[in-house]
Amino acid sequence: MKKRITVVALVLALGVGVGIAVAGSAEGKTVEGTLVDTKCYIAYGAKTNDHGSMKGCGAACAKGGNPVGVLTAEGKYVTLAVAAPAVADHIGHTVRATGDLKEGVLLPKKLEMKEGNAWKEIKLGPTM
Repeated sequence: MKKRITVVALVLALGVGVGIAVAGSAEGKTVEGTLVDTKCYIAYGAKTNDHGSMKGCGAACAKGGNPVGVLTAEGKYVTLAVAAPAVADHIGHTVRATGDLKEGVLLPKKLEMKEGNAWKEIKLGPTM
């Protein structure tokens, strides 16, 4: 009987701890890295706008509606929930996105691109 109560208490404590950790990390997350088009990054490891002999491939893929994401300096990839054509011209640039993160997808409230030592906000445009 004591064993069963201990196991139940442990499971409940673990569940609460995980719930708090997930809830705490979901809002106000900032991700910084290179803006990449998802298709070429996943399929070919492309991290720039121009890959191989394809000039402007990243922007063309994003303008065609393929998703975009941020590749961090640590090599982690986070998909951005944005209208890709609105940010297509910034593929390959260093960006900083702040918003709500859930299951590897960031819904940005603010997206900025690094220009020299300064950050310039990128208009995200309307979403549906």
